[in-house]
Amino acid sequence: MPTSPPEPARRILHVFATFAAGGPQLRFARLAERLGERFRHTVVAVDGVSDAFARCDPARVRLLEVPRGRRGPPTPADLLRLRRVLAAERPDLLVTVNWGAIDWLLANRLVPLCSQLHVEEGFGPEESDGRQLARRVWTRRLALGGPARLVVVSHTLERIARTCWKVPAARLARVPNGIAVDRYANARPLGAGLRRNAEEVVAIAVGGLRPEKNPRRLLRLVAALPETARVRLVLVGEGPERPALVALAAPLDGRAVLLGARSDVPELLASADLFLLASDTEQMPLALLEAMAAGLPVVATAVGDVPAMVAAENRPFVLPPADEAGLVAALARLAGEPALRRRLGAANRARVRAVYEEARMVEAWRVLLEGGWPPPVPADGP
Repeated sequence: MPTSPPEPARRILHVFATFAAGGPQLRFARLAERLGERFRHTVVAVDGVSDAFARCDPARVRLLEVPRGRRGPPTPADLLRLRRVLAAERPDLLVTVNWGAIDWLLANRLVPLCSQLHVEEGFGPEESDGRQLARRVWTRRLALGGPARLVVVSHTLERIARTCWKVPAARLARVPNGIAVDRYANARPLGAGLRRNAEEVVAIAVGGLRPEKNPRRLLRLVAALPETARVRLVLVGEGPERPALVALAAPLDGRAVLLGARSDVPELLASADLFLLASDTEQMPLALLEAMAAGLPVVATAVGDVPAMVAAENRPFVLPPADEAGLVAALARLAGEPALRRRLGAANRARVRAVYEEARMVEAWRVLLEGGWPPPVPADGP
C-alpha cells in the first residue's frame, strides 16, 4: 500500500532583538533541538549579534542577516524594507521576541503576510522597577492591536499585558520557561572544586554581567558579611560590567571570583552551596530554575515571578532589591546552617520537577509553532 509523503516542515522566522547567548536565545536553541524535523527555523538578530547561533544545529536553524536600519522609530520606508524580507522568506509563522523586534510586528500589522506571534520575556534597565515608558506602551498597543497573539513567560508580564498594553485575554497566553531537570540534578561536581578550603561556603551567580542584573550588588553583599561567614562568591557570565566588577572584587582577597562564560554550568552548580540572584528586573530567569534543579537554596531579589518560582520554604530568603541589609542577613544565615541549605535545596528541586519540567514547555511551543491556540494551561495554573 503506498504511503503518503511526509508533510513539509513548517518554516518559522524568529526575530530576536539580539541573538547573544542569553536565556531566551538558549531556550530557543533547546526548543529547536527538542522539536525536531517538523520545523525549519530562520533567525534574525536585529542588532547583528549572533553568539547563540553556536548553540544551534545548523541543519535545523539558519541565520539570516538583515541590515539594520537607522535607530529610532521606524519610518514607512523601514517597514516596507522589512515587508520585502517577509515576502521573500514566506514563513508559515513570524515570531518576534521582545521590544527590539517590534518593528517587524508593525511591518506585518495591517496586511499580514503570515501568521504572527509576539513574545515578551522581560525588560532592560530602562524599564526596571515596574516602570513602563509611554512611547513603548503606545507602540505595543498599536502592534498588538491587530491579529498578532502575545506569549509571555511570567504572571507579572501577563498582568502588564492585560492592564497596560490592553491585550485581550483571547490573544494572550503564558508559557513558563522549563528545563531538563535531570541534567542538573544528576550533574557531578567539578573535580577541582570552587572552594579554597573545606570551611568555605560557595555562593554562585549565573547570568550576564549587565546593569539590570546588578552584579555589583552581589559584591556589596559579600563585602558586608562578617569574616566568620566564610562565603566565596563565584560569578559565571560575561558582559559590560566585568571591568568594574574586577576592580570591586580586588579588595575582597579572593572572596569573589569571576569565571567568565562557561559551558559546564550544571557541574558548576553542583559544586556550589547556594545560589544568588541580585537583579533589578527579571521575569522568569532560567538560571534560577537551573539552580533549583541542582538542589540549591536561593537568596534573591523579589523581582518578576521570582518569589512565586521558588519553593514556599525558600520564600523568606527572597527580598526587595532595596533591602540589601536583609539580603546580607539571609546570605549569612544560609551560609551558617548547612541543614537548612539542604532542606531548602530539596524543596526547590521538588518544585521545579513538579512545575517547570522542560517537556511541558516543549509541548506548549509545539502547539504554538504548529499554529494552534491556546497552548496548554501551565502546571502552575491559568
